[in-house]
Amino acid sequence: MIKNKKILNNLKIQIEKNRSAFSNYNMVRMREAVRNLTAKKLEIFIKIPFLLHINSPEYPGFIETRVKSHGIWNFEQSGFYKEVIKTKIFPKSIVEHNMINSPAILGFYHIGSIGTFTQSIGSDFDYWIIIDKKKFSKERYEALEKKLDAILKYCRESYDQKVSFFIMDQREIKNNCYAPFKGEETLTVPKIFLKEEFYRTFLMIAGKIPVWSVLPGEKDLEKTGIWNADGLTAQILSMYDDLIDLGQITSFPIEEVLKGFLWHICKSKADPIKAVIKATMIFCYGFSQKLPQTLLCEKIKQGYSTAGIDDYGVDPYKVLFDQILEFHDIEDPKGINLIKNAVFFRLCEYPDVKLPDKNTPKRYLLDKYIRRWKLNKNQVKKLLSYSNWSESEKLVLEKTYIHRLAQMYNYAIRKTGKINHRFDSRTEKRNWIILRNKTRERLRKSADKISECSTYLKRRHILYLDIIKKTNLWEVNFQTKTGQRMDKVYKHSHFLGVMGWILENQLYRRQTASIILHTNFLLFESSDTAITADTLYMAFQPLKPLSDSCYDHDASWSKMMILLFYDTPGIIKAEFLISNNWGELFLDSIEFAPTNNRQVQCSQMANLMLKYSDDNLRLFIFQFSDTHDPDIVCQLKKAYYELACPDSTAMSIKKKPYLDIL
Repeated sequence: MIKNKKILNNLKIQIEKNRSAFSNYNMVRMREAVRNLTAKKLEIFIKIPFLLHINSPEYPGFIETRVKSHGIWNFEQSGFYKEVIKTKIFPKSIVEHNMINSPAILGFYHIGSIGTFTQSIGSDFDYWIIIDKKKFSKERYEALEKKLDAILKYCRESYDQKVSFFIMDQREIKNNCYAPFKGEETLTVPKIFLKEEFYRTFLMIAGKIPVWSVLPGEKDLEKTGIWNADGLTAQILSMYDDLIDLGQITSFPIEEVLKGFLWHICKSKADPIKAVIKATMIFCYGFSQKLPQTLLCEKIKQGYSTAGIDDYGVDPYKVLFDQILEFHDIEDPKGINLIKNAVFFRLCEYPDVKLPDKNTPKRYLLDKYIRRWKLNKNQVKKLLSYSNWSESEKLVLEKTYIHRLAQMYNYAIRKTGKINHRFDSRTEKRNWIILRNKTRERLRKSADKISECSTYLKRRHILYLDIIKKTNLWEVNFQTKTGQRMDKVYKHSHFLGVMGWILENQLYRRQTASIILHTNFLLFESSDTAITADTLYMAFQPLKPLSDSCYDHDASWSKMMILLFYDTPGIIKAEFLISNNWGELFLDSIEFAPTNNRQVQCSQMANLMLKYSDDNLRLFIFQFSDTHDPDIVCQLKKAYYELACPDSTAMSIKKKPYLDIL
């Protein structure tokens, strides 16, 4: 420890100054968050930390447990406590009756868009919960999880607010480890960039302040007379009991940069605009030749003391936007327009693009960019009319962003070479394999692969999906929850091409939507009772992987749907929809000649099925016909198993087809 009184005094002066600056910045961010939340969202935003702090049967989040799993360190001194008492959302007595000596939570922080320019009415509440794992038994940890689940349920059901809690151990976070309470870490996200994003966007809710927030910057180190970072941190922690060490960021290893690209290629499925912006930031850190390598979170910290209401100088996302725009201006001018469009859409709440409200920081910044970029009225109008673009236009834009992500990754690989050897630990090797395979799935191009729709369509809440048979194709029309009618949204020459597209993009939410078939045919399965399209949907559930473990290995075929089309005198066509365990869907088909007899047809179909043969392949056979054909399932499966299992006995070959008759 440092003993020189002058050095200690200088250090204390600097830390007090930094604490005041952080307090100012956090207060400004909190005010921005509060004034942009609806009354209902604000109420639950205030309630959440309170519900974590108490455990009373009178309030949501209560759980019966022998061990105390609630409480936030020093919560009574937080602004949230004072606000909730002032507004009388909870009585003061409930806190006084829930006083505990060893609170479960050391620090409670919000991470993400709340309190920034990118906050919107649909912004999620994402919280980091920091604990000391050494003080948690398995029973106490499980009790905390149950409490969090109860609060999540309350937020969803009573406020329609999506909330996520991430429980993390202080010591492990300090060392960039995101392991679960008991078990090995498996995390494909680039860990150092996750910490940088936390420091750049976190909002202090309650508990201990991250010591990073008050550490002197390089320019201030000279004033303290201390140059050893570890020694400095240890000294500060010994002086203040309300600080917590969540670790520092000293560099970005190239493997983290590469992992970051893969991560955002995968995340682009949910939001390509956000993905390309974050990936470009990572690209700047890894490959910029001319920009200073100051971390964005450090730039934010440098502006703590000067932050003010309606002042967007140190908004986390404004600093990010400026960084990537400057990078393209100086080092990659060919890509500047793509990034400008991405920033424009991000400020306008893509994919539901609209101008920000007047007299708001977000609108001021957007207007500033429009002037700087010299966008004319027609260009702005075109971007703002994104919702009215055709589906094909939206897809062209998104594919351009995906291509840009792939370009950055390929450039990085060329510059650094293959990196498999860089991952020494078993966990990191596994993470790399998973990320690489998820990226292969994301970027795989194949003529028979079912295509994605636009992010705009994925975000619609659809009530009715009308599938209409036209002369030579099938067409899909939508009606959304808001009453919007969307006609001729998608067309395909095959029925399973349309059905697969709906499945791939998860457009049908069966609890709230209906699929209506407009055709003269009836749909049958194993019995002579007609079925609905919902049965086809259920055959592929779950389509998308429930965990990342399937990406440990190459994809394998998992399910095959066969749809037989009948006309006088028999089967005229067979369509095949095949899924693998990575959640990809592929389409195949056979058109039958009028002269083909049933045995020849089954043989042709069995040969095609053999292309996708796998030990775990499950078959689902359906019919589009006027009347049910009771024999085809047995005949087709028999033909398939005779090809797939030629060495099996006759009994085992016939056994499974025979069950279909029953």
